[in-house]
Amino acid sequence: MRNFALAMLLILIVAVGPALLAQPVASQPVDPDSEPPGGGMERAFFEIDYFTYRAAFKLDDGSDVLLIRSSYKINFLYQHHHPTLNFHYMSTTIGFYFGKTMLGRSLVQNMSFEEVAFYPKWKDSAGYDHDLFLDTPVLSISGPMTDGRMVSGSLLIDGDALSQYLPMFGGYLVITGLKLDLIDGSKISFDDTFYIELVKYSNEHVPRNATLTGEGVDFDINDGYVNILNVGPSQFVVLLDLILGLAIIGTVGIVVVMGTLHVKGRITLPIITRMTTAIRNTPPPLRARAE
Repeated sequence: MRNFALAMLLILIVAVGPALLAQPVASQPVDPDSEPPGGGMERAFFEIDYFTYRAAFKLDDGSDVLLIRSSYKINFLYQHHHPTLNFHYMSTTIGFYFGKTMLGRSLVQNMSFEEVAFYPKWKDSAGYDHDLFLDTPVLSISGPMTDGRMVSGSLLIDGDALSQYLPMFGGYLVITGLKLDLIDGSKISFDDTFYIELVKYSNEHVPRNATLTGEGVDFDINDGYVNILNVGPSQFVVLLDLILGLAIIGTVGIVVVMGTLHVKGRITLPIITRMTTAIRNTPPPLRARAE
């Protein structure tokens, strides 16, 4: 009898259980102004467009005395909740690198400037042009600068974007009062201001050729870089280190080639033979003898 009752109970559970599990559960009303579960916002921050540029200051012999490398980026912040946010940020990073000789000696002892700044320009997602030239910079620095230093800045350029993409962005890299003290004691000073205008369109992979404004300098503009030519006299240490470096490379190369030929038996080098014989005839250390 007990077994019969257990069998009937099992049949009832199998037959009715799935129906009970399939019953809809009444949901609680959702307030559209409330935060998502856990109190967090659905937010995304990602890169939209990006390009790099470099400006090289060259001596009379064509060697770099100063290299300025910069990158420019558009980021988009989207928050899908109350309040809904659609922001565009422009960020800039600028690095300063002194010229080096072949043996790694720096050509610059000290560098300073009155100001290095970047002022943005762009076409927003609604098609309107914006230009903050000499108004609001993304970054602005001044004073002495060391080799390898990098500085960054960011600016909110659109607080109500219609879409995530920008048709065009760029701006003006402004360099004022640049002064360089070279390794031989000579000095390079620019009283004028350099204005380098950079523009990139969203349907192009690289920025367009820059426009440079500055008096009394020669320059060469190409894709992704500008060379500012003949900014100072050639440095003798560049030629000296070049000769020493080539001499070292040549000596090492000759030693390697001659040693390889000696090992293969193609030639016999008495100095290597004497060194090998002396090493073989060297008595072992006292501790090795004791052992």
